[in-house]
Amino acid sequence: MLMIVRLYPKTDLSRVWNYVENEIRNDPSKPITPLYATQSEGMMNVGVIFDVEHTDDIAQFITEEIVKCDEVHHTKTVSLMKPVFFPIPKKKPENIQRYIIRVYAHPRDYKNVYDHLVDHKYPFNLFPIYISYSLGDEDIIMSVAADSKETVNKFLREHIRALDGVDQSSFYPVFRAKRFAPLEKLIEKQKKHLAERAKKTPKDDIDYEFDWVENFEEYAKLTGAFPGDY
Repeated sequence: MLMIVRLYPKTDLSRVWNYVENEIRNDPSKPITPLYATQSEGMMNVGVIFDVEHTDDIAQFITEEIVKCDEVHHTKTVSLMKPVFFPIPKKKPENIQRYIIRVYAHPRDYKNVYDHLVDHKYPFNLFPIYISYSLGDEDIIMSVAADSKETVNKFLREHIRALDGVDQSSFYPVFRAKRFAPLEKLIEKQKKHLAERAKKTPKDDIDYEFDWVENFEEYAKLTGAFPGDY
């Protein structure tokens, strides 16, 4: 199971990030595997994504490890349900950025909205990385890459907010990330949840390093931070 643990600061988000970046380790002897972390401004938290066999193990991590960081004020844990991953295409715009999109919808429309996002034919300048139910702080969460904020805003306006049952949506450009697990392990985890149509993508057309290179910021040319709703 994939889970996001969101860590909220008392006053200084950078102290929480420094703890996550320097203290969290991928330890094969432990029952949970930290995959990667992202920092967000508008959401005012650091999100750490874990691969977890038993949900009780994440509680142990929070109560025994996270509490060592005095700057953490509170936490929220979100389960990613029915996550679907998409391969990163090699052919893409040069100045690409990664964004998080959060969607809030009426329960009766969850499935229709989710299916629409999974099956949508995305343009060259915006493509999905993953889509999942979260039913936590948001109902559906997705990660995309796009060439500009304007492109993402247009996508939300024309293809998400226009859907029946969608109450609200917002997007946030990612500006910092840290990978804990080896690249091979991340690719292995993603393959378990690969979208059906993505399984037909030729290997030569996939960029396996875009999302998880060590120097994420330089490679992806990311700038800015998580702004408010658009």
